[in-house]
Amino acid sequence: MSEPAIRKALTAEEIFLKQDKERYLYEMREKALLDHVSAIEGAKEEGIAEGITKGIAEGKAQANNEIALKLLEMKLPLSDIVKATGLTEEEIRKLH
Repeated sequence: MSEPAIRKALTAEEIFLKQDKERYLYEMREKALLDHVSAIEGAKEEGIAEGITKGIAEGKAQANNEIALKLLEMKLPLSDIVKATGLTEEEIRKLH
């Protein structure tokens, strides 16, 4: 890049920065872009946290179902299986 081109760019920058309205609009655009990026990042983090919570809940439910099936195979009373797993009698019957 030639030296006159650099000088011209710097002059344009100086003029731009001296003009309050243009500088204000520029700063507002930059702020809006940063706010948008921040909102997207926040939504990603929220989505990840929600996914983790849902996955843990599904894993616990699956584990309780598997335990209930094993206890049914062991011929334990339904009332004991309800106490051990937290599942309802109806949920346990649907597994069988």
